[in-house]
Amino acid sequence: MVTQPHGHPVISLDDGFGAALRSVRHQLGLTQLALAQKISTTQRHVSFLETGRSAPSRRMLGRLCAELPLSDPQRRTLFRASGFENPFSTTPDPQARAAGLALLERRVLSHWPFPAFVLDHDWNLLRENAAGARLIATMGHERNMLRILLSDGFRAFVTNWKEASTALFHRLQDAAARSAFVRETLDEALERGLFDHISPHDPAPPTAGILPIAIELPGGERLQITSLLGQLGALFDASLEGLDIELIVPLDDASEAPLRHLDLLP
Repeated sequence: MVTQPHGHPVISLDDGFGAALRSVRHQLGLTQLALAQKISTTQRHVSFLETGRSAPSRRMLGRLCAELPLSDPQRRTLFRASGFENPFSTTPDPQARAAGLALLERRVLSHWPFPAFVLDHDWNLLRENAAGARLIATMGHERNMLRILLSDGFRAFVTNWKEASTALFHRLQDAAARSAFVRETLDEALERGLFDHISPHDPAPPTAGILPIAIELPGGERLQITSLLGQLGALFDASLEGLDIELIVPLDDASEAPLRHLDLLP
């Protein structure tokens, strides 16, 4: 085994699939049990895979790729170590990326009546619908969703930051495993004390129902919102890897009209 300049191990073919899987699992911050739950198997089977007592199947490789937020190098490592051919393109294609973004904008974002966005793994805004563009305009045209959510301007409107930020914090912990920018931004937020009320080692607390983001506007209007997060179901090109579709959802009738028209700020 050798190490890249950034400290991430590179698994050679001689290390075998078990070592490759174990390394990727550690990079993602998962226990054997957590990995097993994500790919609908048992901890014992994961252990057998990592110790070489069981050999991976093509179906297992498919589940790993579908259920885990693997980077292209991580995915390539697992396929090489397994001996199966990697069906994913490993060379980013700018034209394929542009076509994929245009498809999402035309077929998904334009049909959503509330703000909707396509984000990359660094949370940069790549595409948005008309409502999303108006929302971003109220935030000073910042093009990074993470910086928007952690800005003093946005947090000033959130009346339940302590509760709502817990879900955001645990989402950022997962995202930081895939993005150095998210990791650095999260570290900066921790230094600023934005998450002092959360223990980094505690699991996300269970909640009953949907935890809203409660927003109070300068005119006294109150909104209850959340978001839906999704990805393309099947990707065979590195150009489209890591894209998230974020759809803002009003949780009550009083929040729906302002989100449709985005007359949020004076």
